Amino acid sequence: MDTLFDLPAHTLLIHAPIVLLPLAAVATVVLAVRPGWRRSVGWWPVVGSAVLTVLVFLAKSSGEAFDEALAGAVDVGTHEQLGNTTFVLTLIWLGVTAVVVALDQTAVGVTAGPGLLAQSPAVLAVSAAWVLVAALATIWLIRTGHEGARLVWEPTMDVLDF
Repeated sequence: MDTLFDLPAHTLLIHAPIVLLPLAAVATVVLAVRPGWRRSVGWWPVVGSAVLTVLVFLAKSSGEAFDEALAGAVDVGTHEQLGNTTFVLTLIWLGVTAVVVALDQTAVGVTAGPGLLAQSPAVLAVSAAWVLVAALATIWLIRTGHEGARLVWEPTMDVLDF
């Protein structure tokens, strides 16, 4: 996908992950510490995580197309590496989300009550990994976006002499 509305698709497609990924990370933390809520929302976290993964993939793919259109005029190597890592972390996040929800839906690891400590040590560990991957994906998204913004705006800032 090269263009949308006669603009480079990447410049439009990046905004959905920029907004939704941090919101999903906050939801992950909330659901990790409130397993009763997690069980009540069912498979929706997996659906949301899958949609987010697709959005990150579209942003990544459109960025690669944009880089080809630039024909090497800008060195986007670091930005591309950060974007690839963000995508991989998002894929891992999707997988861990599926594991957490599957454990909840099968009632494996629930000892008693709706609280955080009502989970087995294994489910607590998976929930902690879930939060960690969400945090890492958010950090890499921020790093990716910062590098992309630097590539776009640094030449302009040099001209403006800020």
